[in-house]
Amino acid sequence: MYPNDQKLYSDKNKLIDIELGNVKKIMSERSDKLPNNELPSMEPHLRALYFETYFLIAKGFNNASLVLMGILLENIIKEKLFMEGLKDEELEKINFGVALNKIKQFISEEEFKFLEDKKSKLRNPYAHYNKIKLSEGIYFPAWKIENPVEKLISLQERVNKGELTEAQARQELIKGVKPELVSSKEFRPVSQIAKSEKEKLQVIDEFLEIDKFVRNFAEKYFKPKD
Repeated sequence: MYPNDQKLYSDKNKLIDIELGNVKKIMSERSDKLPNNELPSMEPHLRALYFETYFLIAKGFNNASLVLMGILLENIIKEKLFMEGLKDEELEKINFGVALNKIKQFISEEEFKFLEDKKSKLRNPYAHYNKIKLSEGIYFPAWKIENPVEKLISLQERVNKGELTEAQARQELIKGVKPELVSSKEFRPVSQIAKSEKEKLQVIDEFLEIDKFVRNFAEKYFKPKD
């Protein structure tokens, strides 16, 4: 257990400066990859969800933005259902799957298939958060060390004496051991690393697909009639 008086940081202003620097670096790298055109006409709550998702991506919050992408699509569906006569009281009681079944008669087959795909591959895995499932199929090299505690203690003693550097100690630990590819199924701790790497690679492409869908959907169904 951690002591109750242990602090996350000692200098608030220094923490803020570090975080602002990190955000600036990530936004500089990602901004050019994200859409830069204004949205079509849509309700304020949908715009708010869109831009919350947008800026989470821009600032590097991959997991949170992927969760919000599913929520954005669910609310896009429910807005269309509201326009078709369903009341807010009913919409609040239904989930993505029920809303999707109800919307099928009001949208194109292509739109329905897109939403169904995102429900199964994006919305459900993140809504029910299974890190093993989310990291499925990703492998990392791993070294199986016999008597790891003893070796780590011995190597740390040599580092403390100045006989080895930290980098040399890590190399010494796996010396003569052949790496094996493992996934989260074989070694559970791999799941968080694998999931994070997967999210980093997929988040922008995923958002660009959803952005295109949302813009077309809004233009088709939410545009004010003359």
